[in-house]
Amino acid sequence: MTQKLRIRKKSASGFSLLEVLVVVLILGVLSAMAIPGWQRMQKNARLSGDGHSISETLSVAKMRAAANFTESRVFLYTGTTKPYFRIDIWNKSLGTNGCWVPDGKAGPAATDCITTTALTGNENYLSPGVSVGYGTVSTAPQNSTATLAQASACQQGGTTPTTGTDISSTSCIQFNSRGFPIPGSGTGFYITDGTRVYGTVTNAMGLIHTYATDAGGSTWHAQ
Repeated sequence: MTQKLRIRKKSASGFSLLEVLVVVLILGVLSAMAIPGWQRMQKNARLSGDGHSISETLSVAKMRAAANFTESRVFLYTGTTKPYFRIDIWNKSLGTNGCWVPDGKAGPAATDCITTTALTGNENYLSPGVSVGYGTVSTAPQNSTATLAQASACQQGGTTPTTGTDISSTSCIQFNSRGFPIPGSGTGFYITDGTRVYGTVTNAMGLIHTYATDAGGSTWHAQ
């Protein structure tokens, strides 16, 4: 009976301190190996998500122009503080000749006319760590212009949607009522996380393509 109690007591004992330390050490090593990979994956997911979101927004802008038989644009704020993008619609009934207003604005008034980078409440912000730019990349994606550059600055609008004063720290891709980019408005938006660059471009037929490359690379890959 005494022998049985000794065996039972021994089998019920917990882990030794050495065993616990070994397990903790193994978990620490595995974490140190996994965390950088997870951070890279998260970083790539943010950039990829923003790139595809811009592409989808351009597609919606094309449809808005046709649905309202007017012109539309995707307004990209290129500043370093909380860059954002949104859809603007040319409202023919506001102002003297019309003006740009944010898409989705119910019953827009003259006070909603866009003349600066002031927020309207309709913006989509880029993810943390993602900014507007293309690093040291110097080659434009295929199916776009030969020269790599952000689309032209957004305009306040004047006698027509394509006239007026440029709005500083902005970039716009503009569509006419048939869904074609306005000549001279630029063809691409480029964003980066410092490691990779995503470019969303349109061609003369209004087709939208998204590409990615390394921040210092020259070969673009369709996404």
